[in-house]
Amino acid sequence: MVAGMNLILGFYSDTAVAFFGVYFKLQNFVFMPMNGLGQGALPIIGFNTGAKNWKRVKDTCRVSLGFAAVIACVGVVIFESVPGMLLAYFKAGAGMMQIGIPALRIIAPTILFAAVTMVTGYLISGFGNGMVNMTGTAIRQLIILLPSVWLLSRCFGINYVWYAFWISEITAVIYALLRLNSYIKN
Repeated sequence: MVAGMNLILGFYSDTAVAFFGVYFKLQNFVFMPMNGLGQGALPIIGFNTGAKNWKRVKDTCRVSLGFAAVIACVGVVIFESVPGMLLAYFKAGAGMMQIGIPALRIIAPTILFAAVTMVTGYLISGFGNGMVNMTGTAIRQLIILLPSVWLLSRCFGINYVWYAFWISEITAVIYALLRLNSYIKN
């Protein structure tokens, strides 16, 4: 994903590529705790699915998704409130600020969708199906994102590239929730 983004953004400027690298580092501060949460929930789901303790399975799903939403909301608030300060930590110049501040504000709300997709993937892995997690990630980062970035960049320019995150994250969260719903029903 990063290589593909760099190729597409490199068409515009090295600053756009550098901004994406900074964004990728910043998002990891939010995504790492959510990944840890999902990995912690995975064995709880697995053990309780095997024990047929459906109340604990549902409670774990609810609590995990709730905490992921809280973490994502904190990340969104920070990204939306102080994007310039975040970029300044990486010694961003005027060009990166010009690209990065609006881009962070466009991308930030999609962290909420990513939280649901990531944690749901881990929860379903606890049911014994790791393909949902892998597919959700592929939708988020490759299958939908890169073609959307390419298309938006060619049709509308660099300022619209960041809306591709909305397209890929919404698609992935719909997929993940549909899969989770089918597992909960069964």
